[in-house]
Amino acid sequence: MKRHHGSGHETGARGFTLIELMIVAAVIAILAAIAYPSYMDAVRRGWRAEARTALMQEMQQQERFYTQVSSYKTPVFKAESGDTPADSKYTLEASRCEGSAAIKNCVMLTARLKAGFSDPQVGDIWLNSRGEKSCSGGALDRCWK
Repeated sequence: MKRHHGSGHETGARGFTLIELMIVAAVIAILAAIAYPSYMDAVRRGWRAEARTALMQEMQQQERFYTQVSSYKTPVFKAESGDTPADSKYTLEASRCEGSAAIKNCVMLTARLKAGFSDPQVGDIWLNSRGEKSCSGGALDRCWK
């Protein structure tokens, strides 16, 4: 019996063409271009939540101190918004409120985004002992929502 080895083309095996691979790559690139901005917006909202939480916790500490000694802590401190400096996206600073003669009467806490992080919609976030909240670069509901 004679065996025929064929002309070198296998009829059962088939691979992907370069065109098919390029179409898949283009579809993935388009989906990534659509999804990435939404993803970064969600990440930045998480950063803002971290800042708000840190501001509220620090304000609680300030109010406890005020209850004990009838004055807020001196403005010479810097804190972090996260558990460690490496995990923190914001630094916290304390200063006297605008229109207040001294920090003992009113304290304003500011969360500033650290170098290497950017948020084009919201800059610094503020909270003072009068209960006033604000931020730079964005609407109040974007910062405190």
